[in-house]
Amino acid sequence: MKPARAVVIAAAVFAVVYIALDLNKLYALRYGADTGTFVQWLAGEAHGRGSWNGAEYRPHLQVHDSWALLALVPLMAVFPYAQTLLVVQVLAVAAAALAIYAFARECGAGVRGASIVAIAYLLSPSAQGIAYGNFLENVFVPLLAALGAIAVRRRAPFASLIAAQLLLGLKEDQALFLVWFGTACALWWDRRIGVAIAALAVANGAAFVLVEHVTDAHPSLPGYALHVDDPLQKLAFFAALLAPFAFAPLLLRRRLLLAAPLVAELVFNRPWAYPIARIGTHWTAPVFAATALAAAYVVAKHPRTATPVLACAILCALFLNDTVLKIGRWPYVVDRTAYAAAAKLRESTDHVVIRRAQEGAYVVAAANPNVVLAKYDPNETGYCPAYDKDAQAFFASLGAGTWPPNTALCGGVPIRR
Repeated sequence: MKPARAVVIAAAVFAVVYIALDLNKLYALRYGADTGTFVQWLAGEAHGRGSWNGAEYRPHLQVHDSWALLALVPLMAVFPYAQTLLVVQVLAVAAAALAIYAFARECGAGVRGASIVAIAYLLSPSAQGIAYGNFLENVFVPLLAALGAIAVRRRAPFASLIAAQLLLGLKEDQALFLVWFGTACALWWDRRIGVAIAALAVANGAAFVLVEHVTDAHPSLPGYALHVDDPLQKLAFFAALLAPFAFAPLLLRRRLLLAAPLVAELVFNRPWAYPIARIGTHWTAPVFAATALAAAYVVAKHPRTATPVLACAILCALFLNDTVLKIGRWPYVVDRTAYAAAAKLRESTDHVVIRRAQEGAYVVAAANPNVVLAKYDPNETGYCPAYDKDAQAFFASLGAGTWPPNTALCGGVPIRR
């Protein structure tokens, strides 16, 4: 099904804007260790070194069941840079809008309604946060989930299983979700497809557990509890997740229970890595993908919801955004000398250890296996502010105006001395 011109243009604009912003963030040395992990892993695979990387200090395939990303090895062999993965990341997030449009049309939405849902997806803080964040396995979840939903909707068994298997190759927790959705599909939509997806998920999950046990590997598993930590914050999170779609998924009523395992994973998790309030992260990609697909289905059944969806998406993009595009923030100021020094490390033949506070340099140099990241030290200092909020300094860095007095750079962020 040919996508509407408005959706193609919106996806193209999204891709251009976020590729530019991602490169600005990379050149300002502000990307985190996760991006460097994948650069070093995939570049290492291209040269026969396996998935070992100097951020996790072990093979990444012992940490997560992410074998599907091996498809990127040929590309990284030709372009062994962080820039390569960041471009792939943005294109994957942008392409999902086209698939969400197609799914909405399959559900019976008109061109206008389907286009609005797809554009609302692109405007949502979640999509923009994923595109602007670290490269991680789950950047492909919205695209593959939407393609899988289209295949299931069309009752296409082979295409459904391909999409499911690719999702299962991203991360081990996808197996739990697909067992659930496969079972639901078997009960209420198509028994053959649903049973096949659930069986495939069980097989993949069992294989992962077996391999980890045989190799005595210990995957990275977050903690969970039977109580809810900071319930108000989590309530705010789900409100912000639904807001760009004008809370349209709530019209599903009892069918919202299909999202139970996705919600439970986030509600009952213990504090870990970053607060749940940050909805634009890889951690929330599965529930975000389900929310966008649910909104597409609702707009198809209730066309009048399309207009408020667009209005809410625009407001959320301006005021709830977790990226630089939120009102009051500016792109980073790039220290060209610092970036050049980091890029030079890609050619170093010496063993180089980079402090965690300067992990952006590790990301740039990670294609070099001699460059590793120091292990995490909770007492380490020297971290810089998250965002640039100094308009004068940003424009001065572009040659427009004068640099503000008594201002220095810390990781691309102007700070007052």
